[in-house]
Amino acid sequence: MVYTPPATLLCVEQTHNLGGGTVWTLDELTAVAQTARQLGLAVHMDGARLMNAVIATGTPAAAFAAQTDTLWLDFTKGLGAPIGAVLAGSAEFIERARRYKHVFGGAMRQAGIAAAACLYALDHHVERLAEDHANMQRLAAGLRAIDGLSVDDRVDTNILFFEVTHPAWDAAALSAALARRGVQFVQLGHRLRAVTHLDVDAEQIDTAVALTAELLAGPPPETRS
Repeated sequence: MVYTPPATLLCVEQTHNLGGGTVWTLDELTAVAQTARQLGLAVHMDGARLMNAVIATGTPAAAFAAQTDTLWLDFTKGLGAPIGAVLAGSAEFIERARRYKHVFGGAMRQAGIAAAACLYALDHHVERLAEDHANMQRLAAGLRAIDGLSVDDRVDTNILFFEVTHPAWDAAALSAALARRGVQFVQLGHRLRAVTHLDVDAEQIDTAVALTAELLAGPPPETRS
């Protein structure tokens, strides 16, 4: 096409956010990467939740990374660091990327304090991601038992999408009602999104399920004060 730029890059997200935290398995990623290279495309992984995929599948991070040319790893999100991420690639690529980082204002003085938190996250918060996955399974099971909700069948990691099918409620109304009670489900269109992390425990999961069930079993939202 003469009016569109040529494709040069394939980007995959691990895990897939809008897919409900689903994992690219190593076989899937390998097949996609091979096809990309046959078409002359470089492969980049947005590895914001790469370690969730590692814990969910038992596949080493290095095995996933070997299928890519460049990779981004986020130390916030499930790993719990307050700030920080890294970009990995060849020495030549990183040399170029570092310059562009500075050009676009990405320089940070005294970055060691951020690096310390990231190193702590790698040392202490990778294996504990299994707790987040277990809590999400707990939440999914609880929400599936509530009339008026439709919950995704596939729950790989720590993200869940579900729909409100109750005739008197919709996603916006339920999200707002729960927020007033201290439960945060993010509305994305007609769906609600839930995420578990190190600040969410099993007791809070049970509370969220109980409050959701109570709301959907009660009067419709327009009749509430």
